[in-house]
Formats: sequence, structure tokens, C-alpha cells
Amino acid sequence: MVQNMAQMEMPATAAADGQRRIMVVYNPAAGPSRRKRLHAVLDRLRAGGCALTIRETTRRGDAEEIARDASAGDYDIIVAAGGDGTVNEVVNGMVAHGGDPPMLAIIPLGTANVLAFEIGLDPQDLARVADTIAQGLPRTVHLGVANGRHFVLMAGAGLDAQVVEGINVHATLKRHTGKLAYVVEGFRQAFGYDFPALQIRADGQVYEGRMAVACKGRHYGGPFVAAPGVTLEDPKLEVCILPRKGLAGMLRYGLALPLGKLPDLPEVTLVSTRSLTIVGPRGAPVQADGDIVARLPAEIAIAKETVRLVVPT
Repeated sequence: MVQNMAQMEMPATAAADGQRRIMVVYNPAAGPSRRKRLHAVLDRLRAGGCALTIRETTRRGDAEEIARDASAGDYDIIVAAGGDGTVNEVVNGMVAHGGDPPMLAIIPLGTANVLAFEIGLDPQDLARVADTIAQGLPRTVHLGVANGRHFVLMAGAGLDAQVVEGINVHATLKRHTGKLAYVVEGFRQAFGYDFPALQIRADGQVYEGRMAVACKGRHYGGPFVAAPGVTLEDPKLEVCILPRKGLAGMLRYGLALPLGKLPDLPEVTLVSTRSLTIVGPRGAPVQADGDIVARLPAEIAIAKETVRLVVPT
């Protein structure tokens, strides 16, 4: 049972010598199993002498505001406890801070937890999650930016953005079925979506596709590798361009991804770049880190900002 989670549980100055001052940003609407996992991590951090401040969110945008107001003088680490969307909000708040923000860490409680897989952190290994927050070392992560909105992992247009938008409309389905919601929505879109052509412009070249995802990390949709030529530390994007449309194309790519074969398909194009433009139906959705953040046309690039992400040792 969560009680007074929004209140400071231990003053930041009360951390044991050498232990970290940590602010945890958490959505209390998560289900009981996720709350149980969260508390298991928090208990381990307390036992290790870390000073914890727990901040609950009540609406979309709260995590961004909370992170924007946090400074390195008050906290060593901001922990995004949730899915990749929560991480995205926290990162955008840290960037908007304008000064020297704390380091970033995660407690992966979401549906896909792509960032956790990207840094080699098993979402089910709660002891290692806690130990990473308390003892992990920071890596400098180059962020991306899509129409002014920063992202950590990916930004894209086409079917995946359409599915994300549909999931947002049917949020109850995701809450009750988790990853299965994306499968259900994907099939629903495959029969009603017209897969319009997209034009992707990068480094003076023009590419055509039905879906394009600009990746900042190797993984997509969880533990699956879609962009093998890029890491979070790289100041570049690897753009995955998929040309086929319809149910047949969706099934082909949907089966190739978990098998690790998507980048090897002969019609799939991978482009390494620092910036690109995606042009398609005006107003079509653009997703970043699993949330709709913009509309076409989209300007996507490596941002000048970086964050220090705490990773497992």
C-alpha cells in the first residue's frame, strides 16, 4: 500500500556518507504488481543508506515539471520509475532546467522498457536495478530531437506512430493487456490504415518508405535489435526505413524483428545521419520513445544536449 508517497521520505542531507541523494518520479496509477516492484527497489536503496525523495505524478507532464525544477545541488540522481514515456518526460524536464541537472537513472516499470534493455538492465532483476541506482556509473547519452521535443531512444512515423496513437485512444487495453495491446492495435491498423508513402531526406539523399524510425539506440519494442550500428553514446542516428505496406508487410517485419533479422531484410534500408526530414501526410503522427510528440512534416536531429545516464557496472 502506497502511503504519503508524494512526501519526502528522508531529507536529502540525511544520506550516509558517500551515498546518493535520490529523487524518484513515479506514477501512482501503475498496477499493484508494479508498485510491489517499485517498493522492493526503494527498500533496498533505503537499506543502503541512500536519501530518498518520492514525487508522485498526477497527470501527463508532471514528471517533466518535477525534473525541470530539480538541481544537482539538491539531488545526485533523478530516477524515472515507469516506462520509456516517463523517462522521456523526465529527460525533457532535465533539458529544460538549463543548468547542471542531476544524473538520470531508471526503475523500469513500463510495458516495453526499451531503455532498460539498451543498457543491459533486466527489468525483473530488482536487486540489480537498485544496485545500479546506488552504485552505477554515468554514461553520456546524446539525445535526439523531433520538432523540438527531445527523445532518448527513437522517433518515427508511419505504422508504429499510428499504432501508438491508437493505443493512446484505447489506453484501457494497454493497462490490462500490456504488450498484447500493441499486437491487437497493430492488426486493427493493418486493416484500416492506408500506409501512405513517406519521403525521408538525409544528407542530400532521398529515400521512400512506408515507415521510418530514427534510432538513438540499438533496440526497438523491448529486447529486439532494429538498429545495430548505433549506441546511446553516439552523436548520430540510424534510420530504419521499411518500404512494404499492408498486412503482409506488417507480418513480415513483425516476425523478422524478434528473430533479429529485420536489419538483414533486403528491402530494409539503414541510414546513418545526424539529421533528417520526414515528409508525408500533413498532420500524421510522429512518435518518440513510445508517445506521440509531433506531427508531420518532422525535422529529426541529434540535439546539442546530453544527459548522464547511470548504467549497470
